[in-house]
Amino acid sequence: MSKTKSPSDYTEINPNYSNGRGFYTNATEVATMLQIPSFSASTFPTLAQVGNMIKRIEGIIDDKVKRSFRPILTKNEFHSFEYRNSPGYTLYGGYVGFIQLTQMKVRKIVSLQVWNGSKYIEIASAQAQIQLLDNFRDLDSIILQLPNSGVSFTLNSENTISSLGNDEFCNTFGIKTTNDEIVALVNEEYPKTSQFTGASAAKELTSSSLSISDFFFANKDSQDGTTVFISSLLAGDDGADCVIKATIQQSCTTVNTDATLTVADSSKLAVGMTVTGTGITGTVTIASITNSTTVELSSAATANGTNTLTFTTDSEIPSVCKLTSFTDKETHGRLNDYWLLGEEGRIFFLQEYPYHPNNSVIVSFIAGSSRVPSSIHEIATKLVAAEILRMDDQTVLIAETGGNITTKEKYDILRKEAMDALKGKGDIVYLI
Repeated sequence: MSKTKSPSDYTEINPNYSNGRGFYTNATEVATMLQIPSFSASTFPTLAQVGNMIKRIEGIIDDKVKRSFRPILTKNEFHSFEYRNSPGYTLYGGYVGFIQLTQMKVRKIVSLQVWNGSKYIEIASAQAQIQLLDNFRDLDSIILQLPNSGVSFTLNSENTISSLGNDEFCNTFGIKTTNDEIVALVNEEYPKTSQFTGASAAKELTSSSLSISDFFFANKDSQDGTTVFISSLLAGDDGADCVIKATIQQSCTTVNTDATLTVADSSKLAVGMTVTGTGITGTVTIASITNSTTVELSSAATANGTNTLTFTTDSEIPSVCKLTSFTDKETHGRLNDYWLLGEEGRIFFLQEYPYHPNNSVIVSFIAGSSRVPSSIHEIATKLVAAEILRMDDQTVLIAETGGNITTKEKYDILRKEAMDALKGKGDIVYLI
């Protein structure tokens, strides 16, 4: 199943569904096929509505052909493991056993967890962790930053349900429910907690026009639910240079030119935390903790007053949360822990493998062909055009026939041509 490239491939891929651009086609192509003026915010359907149609049609095509021509994330796919060879066979690139994923054309293994007899261990991602502790409701925010001091995404907490925004996570309930909220926000998905929070839309979080779910993937610990694992979606081990931080806020009193800071509760603070806010200038950290309400700063304050200050850490907020920095857990290669046959969606295990056969492997991965064949582009364009005709009550002229036909007749033609073309487009998986 080698990769191929054709001059006929659809290459105008700059997806932005709200602007009518998808992976397989765009609103301009659809309007050209229907021989109508371009879509806009004032047309019916609007440009954004056409974008939603394109997104829906792309999903239909993926389902029909059992593969994707765009990046699709599959979450927490469970597999049973069957031993094929003795461990000694792993020498020189053999394998102990393999699993067959439900998708082919795998671009990246986001998370690969195997059961070691007492818990699932991660062997295939640049991953960070945040574990919530008893006083988790004092957590103000979680910060995820891209490598090289890149863009930061700030996940803010919210205690009041009526004030909860789609770009925040709710910490009103328990630890496990809060972690579900964090996972939904990182993945920008419709939260499973909606019955408790009243959410009516998917969460979304952007920074500098970038979406957090394009760079990170989160899932909750399947054992006790107190920990969230956050994996980088960057290629290979590049994600090991990402940064995770957490913040807590307290009402504090500063005295100008004095390094002594009066705080609300020093038991939730730690030496080394960065301090920011009114009366604090430059890079200032906690140098020492004197007692329950007093800490010493690394530099003196620059103003008098009582204000809410922010304390930031990349390790731990005592009794609130523990952080584990992004670490490259992947040892991937023909002679290492595992190796991937991406074109066929098959993972072979060598050095690390499950200790139990049933449901002992959990995989999250991104799959999808890196090219969009012209046939898929034409199918998508026709199906979107057919959907628009289904909304219309006009009669249209088909130039190639030279005659007028009803909207229903053109709808039937376009849909039949597209669905007929879809037949035989799927991949065949050969199991060994």
